[in-house]
Amino acid sequence: MAPVNVEHECVIDVMFTGPQRPSFGDVFRLCGDDHPNFPSADPRWGSLDHLRFEQVDDYFAILDEGTDEPVIWLYPLAQGSVVHHHPGPFDGLRLHYGPELDSSSGLLAHFVDVVECLANLLPAQALWGRRREPLGPPIATDALAARVRRFVDTGE
Repeated sequence: MAPVNVEHECVIDVMFTGPQRPSFGDVFRLCGDDHPNFPSADPRWGSLDHLRFEQVDDYFAILDEGTDEPVIWLYPLAQGSVVHHHPGPFDGLRLHYGPELDSSSGLLAHFVDVVECLANLLPAQALWGRRREPLGPPIATDALAARVRRFVDTGE
């Protein structure tokens, strides 16, 4: 799957603002396992395995339980661009929610939880869409959920 165009998609970039930046091994821990070739340097990433990410192609995704389609994508960012086959460290993580693939709309709330968890793991700034509008800190989860719902309903 090709990385998404932020102009017409429900996309949030979580950009790390402190000196600590995750490596591929850290991000891989979101899947609940250590990568044999890329060890994690930060055990905090393993605490987020409840988010249910899986490695899909060159990226990471959360699948719809009814259809096994990727609904929430996670793309590593280096120098502001999506990268693949990159060991890190990463400047940020791009999160994409595809509501058209969410068979029960149950992953909208999960998407908001993912944004909040990742933005709070390390010092970070969450940015909405192509205008890169700041969402916090702290992230107001009710307001973010309403904004994502509005995007799903109206495309804005």
